[in-house]
Amino acid sequence: MAPDEVTAVAAGDITDRRVLRGIRNRDAVVDALLELLRLGELSPTVGQIADRAGVSLRSVYHHFDDLEGLFGAVADLHVATIVDKLRAVDSSGPLAPRIKRFAAQRAALAERVLPVYRASLLIRSTSPTVHHRIQRGNDYLRHEALATFRPELGRTTGWRVEAIDSAASLDGWTRLRIIQDLTIPRSTRVVAQTLGAVLGSGDG
Repeated sequence: MAPDEVTAVAAGDITDRRVLRGIRNRDAVVDALLELLRLGELSPTVGQIADRAGVSLRSVYHHFDDLEGLFGAVADLHVATIVDKLRAVDSSGPLAPRIKRFAAQRAALAERVLPVYRASLLIRSTSPTVHHRIQRGNDYLRHEALATFRPELGRTTGWRVEAIDSAASLDGWTRLRIIQDLTIPRSTRVVAQTLGAVLGSGDG
């Protein structure tokens, strides 16, 4: 191999290592923020994030212009991981077991996203990025809930649709778990019983 070829290979290897290090650092920052949120630190500083990730403040700002961009990346990663494992509840079959399966699945989902969701609500009013992701996530969950109970709802657009959306929402779960301080099993039962009461009504 000619000297200039050796130099080119070496330069390429250095570039590859730098790219990989950059990717690792970026992932470490995202993971650090997610860990802090799960630990209950809903408004972490850049310094806290950098310390947890084991990188410099400069590295954080190199990958993200501001906390809004970082929160957006965390939200995307979190939602992608969860949605990939989410399977829609079959809308056929008896209503009671369907409600039970749906409530259990929605409870597991809501509990996993609760730390990130609560933190997102704190900056929603000042962050278009976060606001958009919250809205998109809520729209998705509303669609899944209504699809699960479409046989009972038919084409109605009345109060039952909004009641189901509310009962199965992340906001509803947040209130049950944080404001009312209910356990996960009890919160799940409340969701299931509310859905049963709404869907059992013939008044559309």
